[in-house]
Amino acid sequence: MLNLVPPNYIKISNMNQTNNVFISTLSIILFGFLLKKYNFITEKEGKTISKFLMYTTFPALMIITMAKVKLDTSLLLIPVFAIILGSTMLLIAWIWFSNYEKYLRGVLTMGVGGFNSGLFGFPIIEGLFGKQAMVYAIMFDIGNTFIVFGAIYSIGSYFSANKKEQTGIKPIFKKVLSLPPVLGILFGLLINISNIKLPTIFFDSLEVLAIGNKPLVLLLMGIYLSFDLDKKLMLAISKVLIIRVSIGIIAVVGLYFLISDNQSLMKNVLMICSLLPIGLTILPFSDELGYDSRIAGTLLNISLLVSFILMWALVVMLEGGYL
Repeated sequence: MLNLVPPNYIKISNMNQTNNVFISTLSIILFGFLLKKYNFITEKEGKTISKFLMYTTFPALMIITMAKVKLDTSLLLIPVFAIILGSTMLLIAWIWFSNYEKYLRGVLTMGVGGFNSGLFGFPIIEGLFGKQAMVYAIMFDIGNTFIVFGAIYSIGSYFSANKKEQTGIKPIFKKVLSLPPVLGILFGLLINISNIKLPTIFFDSLEVLAIGNKPLVLLLMGIYLSFDLDKKLMLAISKVLIIRVSIGIIAVVGLYFLISDNQSLMKNVLMICSLLPIGLTILPFSDELGYDSRIAGTLLNISLLVSFILMWALVVMLEGGYL
């Protein structure tokens, strides 16, 4: 049968879908922001929502994705890529911020290496590429998790005036393994590797929870969004963004040329992940370790806006055939 659909029409259709994903994402975030602005919900209640997501929708999404994915040895390189990417950023920040006061050096360095893959990246990647793309995003988040709770948390503790927290390898390892999403990943992998046959109702129930992940996490991003910026710290904050954007773009270019076209889905997902904003963990880490949470919040908000624009531009270029 002849294909009567013009190529240009397919391009326009794909770009419209991309724009719809980003516009709908932005709309839900804006809705969450307005709910907070007009006092229908507070950031304190947002923390309750965050905890709910951490113990329900996130683990459900991880289990379903990892249980049904076709495992490939090439997937093991993705967490390694995330660790190298985060470590490179942290190394540059460690050197560049060496002349800053400890209280500022600690929070700025914490803002450099981690990625907001769970709350921000997962809904966008799923909307753009479908559930089949989530395995690549989740594998990236495995490496990101070890950067966040291994390197970033340890660096924050090292510079913190609050020395109550233990920062040895064993406590950090136990903390990572106790995270519900990580447990979900491990349980999903166990199901996959062992070929355990579970009742259909088990996966149907998890599917209901996983569906709720996307809108809830975007609403949460809006609830945490704030424009109360401290101008005195803008120069220091701009250095964090320069590191993240520069290394992220270098990673995008490297992935584009190094990964073959027959792995284009994995390539596209990893390029998106390289431009993700700072992880939300900087907020609880700053509170716990005695840093100024306003600095962390400013970093988080500006990074969110910058990454959103860069990711949108990247996807439009890919869909439009400019790359």
